[in-house]
Amino acid sequence: MNKASTVLGLMASVALSAIAPSWAAGQAAPLVVEVRGGVATPVGSFADGEGLGEGTTSGASLGFDLAFSGSGRRTFYVGFSQHRFVCAEAGCPPGGPFVATGFDLGFRFNLITRGSFIPWVRLGAVTGQVESPGVGPSPRGVGSIGYGGEVGVGVYLGAWNAVALNPGVRLTRVAAKLPGGSRLAMRYVVADLGFALAF
Repeated sequence: MNKASTVLGLMASVALSAIAPSWAAGQAAPLVVEVRGGVATPVGSFADGEGLGEGTTSGASLGFDLAFSGSGRRTFYVGFSQHRFVCAEAGCPPGGPFVATGFDLGFRFNLITRGSFIPWVRLGAVTGQVESPGVGPSPRGVGSIGYGGEVGVGVYLGAWNAVALNPGVRLTRVAAKLPGGSRLAMRYVVADLGFALAF
């Protein structure tokens, strides 16, 4: 009985080691799927300005990324983000939403390549589209797509097998277009935690 248990345990260990990706090897998997959640905090005139669309406060941030790793330190990512700011003086109805939605793509550079603690920097391009009923002439308050960039830092924290935690902070600037053609310089800091799954 003990011998059978030992053999089964050995077979299970061999099978798991063969199929489980090695996250500790520095995100060697070619594809990583990541879901992020955190807080977006406006800065500059987006936080304390008096123009149309300015004067917002912090709100929830959600995101989804696909990261494609190559050889070396560089990883290409493409994703989707939505940031829900709170209207303070932005021209929204009381309690109304101020939602910035967009896509992001760019590169993440690992500062080291092995281990379960891997710091990184991130540099990319973003799009942004604002939706806020009451801002501008449109009843729905949906603006045109604007463009900008982001820079961020963070660290991979290896957890188990193919799963890792990925906290990070990034600064984003987007020249959003409000309904009616007005431009809004949105600047905000996102602090979030990612749950990453490697394939």
